[in-house]
Amino acid sequence: MKLRHLFLLGIGTLAAGCSAAPAPTPQPTTTTAERPHGPLISLGRTDAAMGLRALPIHLANCGNAPLTVTGYPALRVLDEDRKPIDVTVAEGADSVAQVPSLQHSPTTFTLAPGQQARAAVVWRNTVTDATVEATSGTYFDIAPAKDQPWQTRKADGPIDLGNTGKVGVSPWTPDAEPATCQQPAQDGA
Repeated sequence: MKLRHLFLLGIGTLAAGCSAAPAPTPQPTTTTAERPHGPLISLGRTDAAMGLRALPIHLANCGNAPLTVTGYPALRVLDEDRKPIDVTVAEGADSVAQVPSLQHSPTTFTLAPGQQARAAVVWRNTVTDATVEATSGTYFDIAPAKDQPWQTRKADGPIDLGNTGKVGVSPWTPDAEPATCQQPAQDGA
């Protein structure tokens, strides 16, 4: 009897040893987007009231070195196919509307890594001449300054210029909020 138990026990051990090993538990894979380096531009939400539109522009220093900022953002309006629209871009928001918070002279300042600056683009959705077709854009090409690389960003709504054919942009100012260094969701690239 003892021999029979040992025999059965041996077969059970062999059977257990021959069974397939459990499949390894899959480990979750994480893919993180590469963090942007250098200056990164993003857009806020458009404030639209009584035909006047104001859209915040943020410039984050996502690099490892200080970034000198001066003057105005370089800006152009693009259509839905990302082609430039014939629009006058005026330095100074007051060329479009008197907005006290945007009326200041351009300055030069330095952003440490992780800091940001802000500006705003303003326009009016005004139709003054029924014989002139209204203009509407979808994207902005924005650079920290002239002769710097463009970054294409989609506005959160239409850039509905009516037939004014003009936008105004305020100068950069330091922003107390910390920089957000991840590619914007509205990235047009």
